[in-house]
Amino acid sequence: MYLEHVARKFERLQQHRGINSSLGKPASENLISQVENNLGVSFPAKVAAFYKRFNGLLVEDPHMEILPIEQLSFVSPNRLHFATFDHSNRVFFDTSQINDAEQWNIVAEDGFHITLTMSSLWSAHIWGWVERKRVVWKENPEWKAQWEREAERERLEELQQAT
Repeated sequence: MYLEHVARKFERLQQHRGINSSLGKPASENLISQVENNLGVSFPAKVAAFYKRFNGLLVEDPHMEILPIEQLSFVSPNRLHFATFDHSNRVFFDTSQINDAEQWNIVAEDGFHITLTMSSLWSAHIWGWVERKRVVWKENPEWKAQWEREAERERLEELQQAT
């Protein structure tokens, strides 16, 4: 999912399905640098790109929130809380390493591996939750094969864009 399409898609969801959402105003380079310094991390390019475009997201129903960058926090070593689904299901960046897609893995509270990339989080998971209430924070065998295909497609697209 390209970030320039996100706002338009939420506008259509509001018009056609009554799904209310709000996208945060862009985070400044200074704010991003300050948060990186405070947390002791360097955000992968795709994470920084999201926050440069939208400093957070809130969907009312079904509830989903991507925290504004200044609210990101480590809840344990290498687990940077950045999103919450359905009011209580927290999602984290696993900051222990950069993966093959040059990003942090995205994981659930119990360690369940959700996806490798921010793009896949949008295309296969966020829209699945917002549009169909498809659970993203734990394994769902019905959707696992589809997620894997979508994640691989997104990973390949990102690698092509990088070259």
